[in-house]
Amino acid sequence: MSFFLGREIVNESPVELPVEAFRRHFMALGASGSGKTVLCKCVMEEAVRNDIPVIVVDPQGDIASLALKGNPEEIERHGTPLAVQEEFFEKARVAIFTPASSKGIPISVNPLKFPSEDTPREESILALDMTATSLTSFLGYDLDSDAGKGAKAYLFTILEHLWREGQTIKGMGQMADMVLRPPAKLTGTLYDLVTKKEPQEIARKLRFLTVGTPSLMFQMGVQIDIDMFMDRSDGKVPVNIIYMNTLSSANDKQFFLATLLRELYCWMLKNPSEDVQMLFYVDEIAPYIPPYPRNPPPKEAYALLFKQARKYGIGLVAATQNVTDIDYKALAQVNTWCLGRMMTNQDIARVQKIIQSIDPMRADMVLKRLPSLRTGEFLMLSPDIYDDVVDFQVRWLVTNHLTLDEKDLSQCLSPESKAFFRRYLLEQKEVAEKPVAPSLPSKPLNERIRIFLNSARQAVSADFIAENLKVSVEDVEEVLDELVETGVVEKGRVKGSTENLYWLSKFGFKPSRSIIGEVLMIPMRITQVEASRRAKSMLERGFFGKKEEIYDAEFSYIPIWKVSATREAKKLIFFKKKEFDTYYMSAQTGAIISLEKKEIVFHKLITKSVEKLKDLDDDEDIAFIPKLPGEVEKFPRIEMGIDEVYRTLRLTLGVKPVFAEIVLLPVWTLKVRRKKTLARRTIIMDAATGRIFSGHFRVRKSHLRKR
Repeated sequence: MSFFLGREIVNESPVELPVEAFRRHFMALGASGSGKTVLCKCVMEEAVRNDIPVIVVDPQGDIASLALKGNPEEIERHGTPLAVQEEFFEKARVAIFTPASSKGIPISVNPLKFPSEDTPREESILALDMTATSLTSFLGYDLDSDAGKGAKAYLFTILEHLWREGQTIKGMGQMADMVLRPPAKLTGTLYDLVTKKEPQEIARKLRFLTVGTPSLMFQMGVQIDIDMFMDRSDGKVPVNIIYMNTLSSANDKQFFLATLLRELYCWMLKNPSEDVQMLFYVDEIAPYIPPYPRNPPPKEAYALLFKQARKYGIGLVAATQNVTDIDYKALAQVNTWCLGRMMTNQDIARVQKIIQSIDPMRADMVLKRLPSLRTGEFLMLSPDIYDDVVDFQVRWLVTNHLTLDEKDLSQCLSPESKAFFRRYLLEQKEVAEKPVAPSLPSKPLNERIRIFLNSARQAVSADFIAENLKVSVEDVEEVLDELVETGVVEKGRVKGSTENLYWLSKFGFKPSRSIIGEVLMIPMRITQVEASRRAKSMLERGFFGKKEEIYDAEFSYIPIWKVSATREAKKLIFFKKKEFDTYYMSAQTGAIISLEKKEIVFHKLITKSVEKLKDLDDDEDIAFIPKLPGEVEKFPRIEMGIDEVYRTLRLTLGVKPVFAEIVLLPVWTLKVRRKKTLARRTIIMDAATGRIFSGHFRVRKSHLRKR
C-alpha cells in the first residue's frame, strides 16, 4: 500500500510514499502559492484510495472542494489516470461539517464531556487537564498570569471531583452554578486557589456562553464523535471536513479545535492499531501550535498528538508557510517533509535548522534549490523511506481545487451523506435521555494483548497488561505463553529482577541490557562544518596564528538516563510540598547532568542544590524523538542499569525516582593536534545545541557497537 504523490522531475518516474511513512507524520512547507495545499489534498485523495479515513480541519475553505469532481479532460491532460478519479469518488463519503451553522452538516462540541470509564486513570486526568486549560483560555484568561493559573486550577478541581464521583455536567449553565456553589468538601481547597470575587467572574463568563451565537457551538447539530467520523457501515471511506469559517472569531476556532483534539486523544487511547488507521489533517497549523511562550487552547493536546499519535496508528498531516511560527518540539516528531518554493533569504534561513536536523549532509543542496522550485514542485525528505532527497512534481488533483464560501457548501453535500448523519443526530438525542450500558470488548484477548503491546511500545509485566485491559492476570499469562510460543511476543527480565516482562518480538528490546522500551533520540542540528567552525575559537593561539588544528571528526550517540522523580520542597517554615521533576544522568559514568549557557556539565560531585540544576527540558532547541532500538544505526553500550541509577539519585540528590528511560544524545568528537609536536586532544560537542561537554563524561569508540 502506498500513496502516489506525483512524478520525479528528472525522469518522470512515479513518486510513491508507503502508508507506513504516515505513522511518523507528514508536513508540507512552502511560501504562499507554492502548492502545499494541493499536495496535502493529494494525500487525502490517496488516503481514500488506500481505504484510510480522514479528518480534515479546513480553516479557510480550501479543502471542502474535495467533494467536487475535477474536469476529466484537464486531469488526463496533466497525466493523472482517470481511474484515480473513479476510484476516489466510488469509495469516498465526503461530509462537510459546519460548527454553529446549518450551511453544511451542523456540528457541536461538548467540552465538559468526561473521559469514558475504560480510559486509563492517568490519561483521564490528562484529558481533564486539557479541558480546564482550553476552557480557561476560551474564557479570556492569560494562562501564564496568576489569575489564569488560579482559574484553571479552580475549574480542574471541580471537573476532577465530578469525574471521580461519576457525575456529569449538562452544560455551561450548570458548570457556572457549580463554580458559585461547589461541593462542600472542595470549598477549603478551592478558596485557596482564587480571590474571593474570582468565582463570580468565572461563572459570569461561563453564562455568556449560554446565550446568542456562542451557544450554537455547544447545541447545534450532531456532537463531535470520533466513532461517528470512522463509521464505515455504508461501505464508504469517511472523508470528514470541518469547515471552520462558520465560526465568528479566531478564539472560537481555537476552542473548537482544542475540544476536537481532546476527543481524538481519548478515542485513540481506547482504539490502538498496529496499522495506520486514520489521517488527521489541519491546513495551516501555525495559529494552533505556536512556539513558547504562546499557549493557545489547542496547543497542549496538539503537541501531545505529535508525540504519541503514531503509537496508535494515527498519522498527522499539516501545512504551513513559516516553520518558526510552530513549536519546534512538535515539529521534531515529523519524519516526512515536502519543501516547496521559498524565495526570500529570510524564509530559507528559517527552515535551515529543521532541514539540518532531518538530513544534515544534504542540507546545503536543499537550501540552494528552494528558490528555483516552481509551483507544485517539492523536495521530499523522508529518511526512513528514501536515502536521498526526492525532487518531484505533485500529481494533478482528481477533485476540483476551489476555495468555497458558506453559500457553496450545500451543492457539495449528497443526500446520502446528509441522511447518514441525520441518523446520528437522532441517536445522540436518545443517548442523552437514556444512558447506554458499556459495551463488551469485541476482539479476542490475544488480539487485544498484541494491540496493547504495540501501543505501549515497551516491555511490560503481565500484571500491567491485566490492569489496563481489565481482565485477570491468569488469563493474560495463559495468552502470553501462547504468543511467546508462536514467536509474536518475547519475554525476559531486567538484570537482578525476578519479574518477567513481555514485548512484541519486532521491537527488539533487551531487558537484560536495560533496553525495555523505545529510546528518546535528540535530533542532530549542528553539522560537522558548523561544529568545526565553533571549535576553532577553542584552539590554542600563538603569536603568528593557531598552534592547533582540527584533523578529524566523529559522530556518535552517548546514552543518558532521563529520570522522573519526586522531591520534597520547603514552602514557608513548616509546610513541605512534593515537587515533580526530571533529572538526567550519564548511562556510562553515572554523572548527573546539567545545562550551562555554553556547556553540558557531567557532575561527579554535586555542589548545587537540586532546584538549581538546569536540565535538558529547559532548552527550547532540544526535542525528543522516540525510536525503537532497531531503528538506531549504532547503539551505544549502557553501563548503568535502572536500579543503580535510582540508588545514585536517592543518595546524591535525595529524590525518589518514579520512572526512567534512555535518551541518546548526539555528539561530535573533534580531534585536535598541535601543528609542531602533534600532541593530541579532543573537543566533545553536543550536536543538538553546540554546547561543549565538561566534567565526568566518556565517549569511546570501544563503547559503540553496530546492531
